[in-house]
Amino acid sequence: MIQSEVSKPRRLTSGSKATVGRLFVLDLSGGRVFSLNADGSDSKVLVTDCRHPDGIVVDVEAGHIYWTDMGVPNLNDGSIERADLDGQNRRMIVPEGGTFTPKQLHLDKKNGKLYWSDREGMRVMRSNLDGSKIETLVQTGQGEADRRDAMKWCVGITVDAEREQIYWTQKGPDDAGQGRIFRASIEIPKGQSAAKRTDIEVLFDGLPEPIDLDLDLKSRMLYWTDRGDPPRGNTVNRAPMDMEI
Repeated sequence: MIQSEVSKPRRLTSGSKATVGRLFVLDLSGGRVFSLNADGSDSKVLVTDCRHPDGIVVDVEAGHIYWTDMGVPNLNDGSIERADLDGQNRRMIVPEGGTFTPKQLHLDKKNGKLYWSDREGMRVMRSNLDGSKIETLVQTGQGEADRRDAMKWCVGITVDAEREQIYWTQKGPDDAGQGRIFRASIEIPKGQSAAKRTDIEVLFDGLPEPIDLDLDLKSRMLYWTDRGDPPRGNTVNRAPMDMEI
């Protein structure tokens, strides 16, 4: 399995020889991060020995790539790492156990935040770009009994920073038609908690297995992938972000 992030063409001015305008790709089975041109040429391995990498984002202006390491789900040893665009200066910013099983990752450059979904942790989380101030924004369950319920697993994540909203998926059991997409404020309502907040909206339910999300804010469209079986699964989907619920 691979997960990719695209950067717009731009030459760095910080002394690095790297030129972006490339795909940055995670190789889950190989535990690698590599980059290549959009036509598949000039593949370069940037980072090796990753611990089941899953989500990736690129901060072109700062010259950084970020990725999640799922670790071993039953060990609660997930982490998030960062490196320069050429793979140098690799460092762990969210240490092992700082998150359970981090999946998709989103960069909110405007507010200096990283957002991610934590699958077996049953959480939506965020931190500063250096990994400080780790917060749980949504908590869908607690303990081993809840962890066995895939309905509580948070997988995909994206953010509308302008309207201060987060979107995430809870995929449900394999191809069970119980997947859902949610939306809530990026801040927990005053006097409420991550486990008990009243502003969560269910945008879609009855989906096969929704996974990763993205937003086209200009056209106000929500896009997502679904890993379930055809015909509704194994698909890329879209819907208006502002449709009435």
